[in-house]
Amino acid sequence: MTLPAEPRVPPNTLAYKAYEIEELADLYFFRPVGARVARAAQILGLSPTHVTLVGGAIGIAAGSLLYDEPLGLIAFALLVVHSVVDSADGQLARMTGQVTELGRILNGLGGYMTHAAIYIAIVAGFIGRGGSVSIIGLALLSAIANTAHAQLYDYFRNSYASIAINGVVQRGHHATTLLPWARGLLRAYETVQRRLTGIHGRVETDIATRSPRGAVSDADRARYRACFYWPVRGWNFLGDNTRFYAVGVLAWIHHLEWFFAFVLIPMNVALAALWIWQRRADRRFLRSAVVG
Repeated sequence: MTLPAEPRVPPNTLAYKAYEIEELADLYFFRPVGARVARAAQILGLSPTHVTLVGGAIGIAAGSLLYDEPLGLIAFALLVVHSVVDSADGQLARMTGQVTELGRILNGLGGYMTHAAIYIAIVAGFIGRGGSVSIIGLALLSAIANTAHAQLYDYFRNSYASIAINGVVQRGHHATTLLPWARGLLRAYETVQRRLTGIHGRVETDIATRSPRGAVSDADRARYRACFYWPVRGWNFLGDNTRFYAVGVLAWIHHLEWFFAFVLIPMNVALAALWIWQRRADRRFLRSAVVG
């Protein structure tokens, strides 16, 4: 496989977490607009946590509007605003050196609560319009799938950003400053991630054995980029943007109830294909490490 060149990073991208693997919509819309929001929040003296809470509130409000199908496009517009603010809180944290595990947890909770509002509102609205209660079963199944999609999307992007971009081995988080409930939640979150990611943990362990003090060698960074650049870009399909776009399209054609079928069929087909692709890339990396 041809080694992707390290991208020429434009100026003013300090707050970008993983510039070279950003989705196009993030790269050209959500991140630039979010950067402006982050700078405004900094001027106003807001912390990243404040911005996270505002973004979560907007997301929950957007999801709730989906109960009334005629308001679907307004809900979609608010989801776009939610995504901008969701980008802004992370950028503000990196700009001000306030990246914390608590912030990561709150950001994740905001995303899950936004999706919960979307699911509950679509189900309640459909039943309220005389639809079958069987949609509850579809919603529960798609919620489980949605959780798996989010876990894998988050894990592989963070792993790539850590190893290939920042040159640091990604290790488990053991933040002692967090409250016990937060540490437990973080451990549970990471345990589920590790079980879903197949053999990629062996890749990280293999790199760690050759990384004194956690610094990844240039050779391992290049090998990692060569093996995982394209699979990681593929995992972007399972991000929030895809589901929000689906909400917009389905609201436009007045069939929000099809949202669950979208999550269960095309997104799960993509999950299966990406998981196989990722596993092959993991094996290729481990073979090349042995040969090297």
